Formats: sequence, C-alpha cells, structure tokens
Amino acid sequence: MIDVTWTGAAGLRFETETETVLIDPYHTRVNLLRTLFKTIRPDEAAIQAAIASLAKITGIIIGHTHSDHALDVPSIMRRTNAVLVGSRSLETLMTLGGMPGRTTVCAGGEKVVLSDQAEVTMIRSAHGAAMFGKVPFPGEISPAATLPMKAAGYRSGSVFAPLLVLNGTRFLHIGSADAIEAELKNHTCDVLFVCVAGWNQTPDYPLQIINITRPATVVLFHYDNFSKPHTKGSGTPRLPLIDMRGLIRRIRTHAPDIDILVPELDQPMRFPLSSDAVNNDASKELR
Repeated sequence: MIDVTWTGAAGLRFETETETVLIDPYHTRVNLLRTLFKTIRPDEAAIQAAIASLAKITGIIIGHTHSDHALDVPSIMRRTNAVLVGSRSLETLMTLGGMPGRTTVCAGGEKVVLSDQAEVTMIRSAHGAAMFGKVPFPGEISPAATLPMKAAGYRSGSVFAPLLVLNGTRFLHIGSADAIEAELKNHTCDVLFVCVAGWNQTPDYPLQIINITRPATVVLFHYDNFSKPHTKGSGTPRLPLIDMRGLIRRIRTHAPDIDILVPELDQPMRFPLSSDAVNNDASKELR
C-alpha cells in the first residue's frame, strides 16, 4: 500500500513502509505581502517538522521552480541524500544554495530511477495562465542571483508533469493547470493529480489529459491559499473564486466512472484505492 498526502500548493508525499518520495514539497507558506514585495526564505522549523519522522527520502521531484514549488528544496536537500530531479533552473537554485551538482537535470522525456521500487519520467509540460491571463515569472532563475531573493526571482524554468511509478502504481502530477498533449501520448496513469488553481483559463482542461492518460482516479489539489498558515487537522484555506463545483461537474460529465477525490491538507489517501475510501467531498461540492 502507498499513502499519499497533499502537503500544500502542489506538494505531495508518497510513503511506503520503507521509503518516501516527495514532489514539489513546500511547507513555508510565505504570506502574500512578503511574496509581493520582500525577499522570501524557507521556514526551517516548518520544514524540519514536516520531514523529521519520514521514512528514508529516496527521491525529490520538482515540476517547476516557482517559489511555491521550489523555495524549500535546498533546505530539504541539506537534510537528505535523496535523488533530486528537475530542471536546469533547479540546478541553478541548488548552486545558489551552495549545493552544485546535486540535481539530476532533465530536459524532458528522461526516466530516472529513484530506488528499487520507484522511478519517475519527466514529461515536458506547460504552465497555466494563472496570473491575469499570463504565465507568472517565466524563464530561468538567474545564475547571478543571490539568496534570499524575491518571489519574482523564482522563475518557472522548464515545466514538467512527473510520472512517478511507485510499487507498480502510476501517479501523474499536473502541478499547473496546463499540459502538452503531444508529450503525454503513450503515457497512462492509475492516479491523476489535477491542479485546480487556474483550471478555467485553459480550454478543455483537464479533459484532454484524462482522455490521453486514462486514470481510474482523479485527485483535485493545489486549491489551497498557500499564502495563509495551516495547522494540521484544521480546514484547508481555499483560494477565492476557484469554482471547484464547475471543475467537478466538467469531469463527471465527461468521465462519469472516474473516482474524484478532494483531499484536505495533510489528509492521507491510501492506494490502491478501496471502494469505501472514495472521498465524499466531490459530491458535497455539487450540492
């Protein structure tokens, strides 16, 4: 069995009895005022609390290098010998953090072995138009930058949709509300994680991804207001105007047999999914 926990923004934690794999781990939750106007830095106490009790971290995978996906990565990597997988921009960030050469740099299409039971294929993808109809902070992190830097310095770099295979289960991570259909061809998954933020800015999203990858389960995530603090066990602070009902209705109309999960932050999901484990929040959203 695999326990998967949404940890905030596009962050996911995959746990088996012997290992942990992280995608886009982000625990700092920088407030909006600082994000807009000041330099930002990792919350070391929050990071330590999040990873202290984990089984061996064998892999850390980064879909792109915006701050809500990559800010905490250098701090986590100082605490682990995990395989780090991401873009040239991620390697630049690691170099700025004093750890050059720690990144397995990908351009798209690479398959990277994380352990005997885990591997990831880095599928080239696209970032959704999440900020006033435009992609925020495109381009590469500058090698001339210094840490700490402002959120605008955390450029997206190359964008990937990581396909993680762990203990034979295929998990596809869509960390921003867009994709490149041609790159997804010949890739299928058991579980599809769908970014909610900005979903209605991309035509036919996420239906084209579902058509190609044919998941049995869709998990809606990246809908939290990650500029607000969160205490484990409390409700998830949601982004305004995300129209979760509209997204669920679109998926249900197109693919009525797919299980839809709407997890809360820090709520474990167990895969393979049993019939009594389907989260009822999806149906509640439509009431």
